[in-house]
Amino acid sequence: MNPTLRLADKLTRLGARVTFVTTINGLRNLKNRPSHPGLSYDSFPDGNDEGGPFDKPNYYEQMKLVGSVSLENLIVTKSKNDQKVSFVIYGMCLPWVAQTARDLHVPSAFFFFQSGASLCVMYHLLKINDNIDPSGNVEIPKMPLLKYSEIPDFLLPTNKLAPIFQQHMQTLEKEQKPCILINTFDGLEKELINSIPNRLNILSVGPLVSDETNDSDREYYLQWLDSKGDKSVIYVSFGSFVELDKNQKEEMFQGLIESGHPFLWVIRNYQEEDEVMKSCKAESNGLIVRWCSQVQVLSHVAIGCFVTHCGWNSVTESVISGVPMVGYPKLADQILNVKMVEEVWGNEVKAIADNGGAVTRDEIKRCLNVVMGDSEIKSKCEILKSLAQEANVEGGSSHTNLKQLLENSV
Repeated sequence: MNPTLRLADKLTRLGARVTFVTTINGLRNLKNRPSHPGLSYDSFPDGNDEGGPFDKPNYYEQMKLVGSVSLENLIVTKSKNDQKVSFVIYGMCLPWVAQTARDLHVPSAFFFFQSGASLCVMYHLLKINDNIDPSGNVEIPKMPLLKYSEIPDFLLPTNKLAPIFQQHMQTLEKEQKPCILINTFDGLEKELINSIPNRLNILSVGPLVSDETNDSDREYYLQWLDSKGDKSVIYVSFGSFVELDKNQKEEMFQGLIESGHPFLWVIRNYQEEDEVMKSCKAESNGLIVRWCSQVQVLSHVAIGCFVTHCGWNSVTESVISGVPMVGYPKLADQILNVKMVEEVWGNEVKAIADNGGAVTRDEIKRCLNVVMGDSEIKSKCEILKSLAQEANVEGGSSHTNLKQLLENSV
């Protein structure tokens, strides 16, 4: 949701009228919606309007059947009410939207909110070579040699989402001028994106990171950061879905303590009586919170390192803030992201798990010591930060791509 909302927000700031459309249940659960002239919200039924698990049988087929009819009705109704839809942008689980738009003679674009590296892997596996040898390596142009385990799991034949991405490729082939919007910027992944045949019009429109802060109402964690020295604090967060088990929490905590640096750690479901919480309060120069504004935290001068699962949103937020990372990947595209960040862009160190799959306190301490003390990593972070900021300002690559998109859709 976050990168899509940020894309909608950027388009309205460029003068477009944007309607953000999601499922009925999705809109109900969407908190803190951006609100300003030009941006409105609507929804469509997906057969799961009351909520519940998304892994029930035939959910995506059901959403296509129910959603395509209601989305078509929504577009037609807006046209009748003098709100003609001139362009449709659709997300990663909705390949059927392109057909709905085509039936109504409305141009569309696929919004791929992951990295350019993930898009390259998707294209070359599903379009060129869909026979993946689990025991071998995968060669993708302009990328390091990939192991089977480094391929985003949603692209593997055994994953239930793989057919959806295959549908995306088939859908794009039917378009006369297939367009893909991608949450990256030319200074980071232009060479990768250019390795995809130019029949696809791929536009970098990122990094899609919120630039809104709330300095007038500083939360207590920001006040805590204010009391720390520049680039002295380690920020730890694993996103909305990744959770560490009890043993891994303890290893992380001890590694943070032994590193000697103050730390801010987001644990969404912590309880006051948790052993880790008690130890943190009693023994360390650390602060544990259930939630924080990640963009605000990463842009704070006190942050010197980000321990992250390396979801693409977190990577882009770290890049545009100039903060080096310790990569702690678990699933999806995170392992590929870590590989690119460490081996290609050089602004991260990967935490290596032991034979049992756990990252020990000694390994955590090693990574933190490297990142907090390596001047070359810090220098690369500053270069990437500058490139990311340049992409989003007037005349920058991502800003220009969005303006061209609007001009061509009128």
